[in-house]
Amino acid sequence: MFRSRPKEPANGTADEKLASEAQSEPTTGIPIFTPPKNYSPLGYPSLDEAQSDKLQALKDYINSVVLPDSDPYHQKETAFLTDKTYQRYLRARKFDVEAAKKQLEGTLKWRRSYRPDEIDPEAIKVEQSCGKMYFNGFDKHGRPLCYMKPRYENSKDADRQIKNIVFSLELAAALVPDDVHTMDIIVDFRDAGSGDTPGVGMAKQFIDILGNHYPERLGVAFLVHTPWFFWTTFKLVSPFIDPVTRAKVKFVDLKEPKDGQKANKNPDWVQLTDFVDKEQLESDFGGDIAWKWNFEEYWNTVLNFLKR
Repeated sequence: MFRSRPKEPANGTADEKLASEAQSEPTTGIPIFTPPKNYSPLGYPSLDEAQSDKLQALKDYINSVVLPDSDPYHQKETAFLTDKTYQRYLRARKFDVEAAKKQLEGTLKWRRSYRPDEIDPEAIKVEQSCGKMYFNGFDKHGRPLCYMKPRYENSKDADRQIKNIVFSLELAAALVPDDVHTMDIIVDFRDAGSGDTPGVGMAKQFIDILGNHYPERLGVAFLVHTPWFFWTTFKLVSPFIDPVTRAKVKFVDLKEPKDGQKANKNPDWVQLTDFVDKEQLESDFGGDIAWKWNFEEYWNTVLNFLKR
C-alpha cells in the first residue's frame, strides 16, 4: 500500500510559487498534439519463437470471429486489430493465449455495441467544456499526457461521464505515435472537494473499461496534491486494480530537490520533470507551458486532429 506523505508548511510552497510565476507569463490554450522529435520510445521487446506462435494463434482465432465484409462496422473493426492491439492483449494476459482470446473477443463485442470510435463529439461536449480532462504534451518516451482536474467537475450524468472517458481513451489511442503503446495520466487534486471526485462505483467502472478494453494503455499515473479523502477511495478500489497497474501509480513531489538529492526516498513519490521535459509540461507542475484553459481553442484542435 502506498504511504501518505506528511503535509508541508502552508507558507511559500513550490506549487504556489509556480502558480504565481505563471500568472505573469503569456498564456496559451492551444494543446500540444505533436510529440517532440527527441523522444525515446519504450517499445516492446522482440518476440521469441514461442511468443510469435502465440501471437499467430490469437490472430487466427480472432480472424474466425471478426465481422463479415458485408457488415458496415467490418472496416473499423479490422482497423482496430493491428499487431499492436494483439500484442497488448497478449502481454496483458502474460501470453496466455486462451485468456487473451477471451478478453479480445469480449472487447470486440463491446466495441460493436458501444461503438467507442463513433461517439459524437457533440454528445460529450459539456463534459469536455470545463477542462476537467484533456490532453496536452508528451513525456520523454512519446506518451501523450492526459490531465485530469477534478475541481472542475461539472456533471453528475454517469453515463455521459463514462462516454467522455471512452472518447478520451480513443483520442489517446490516436495521439500515440506508431512506436508508442501507452499514455500518461496526471491527476491534479488541487482544490478538489470530496464531491468533485468520482465515487467508488464510477471509479470501478473506469478501471473495468481501462483494464478490459484498453489493456496495456497506461504508462504512468501521476497523482498531484492528493487530499485526505483520496486515500479512502483508493483503499476501496485497490482490490480491483491489477498489481502491475497499481505499480504504475506515482505520487508527485513538486518541491525542488536539494543539490544532488532526490526530494524523497520513497519510490512512490516522484518529480514530473524526471519524466516530462519542461517544454512539454504545464508550469503548475514545474514545466514551461503557461497554460490557461480555453475550451474553444482546445476543442477546435481536437476536432481538427480527428478529421486528419
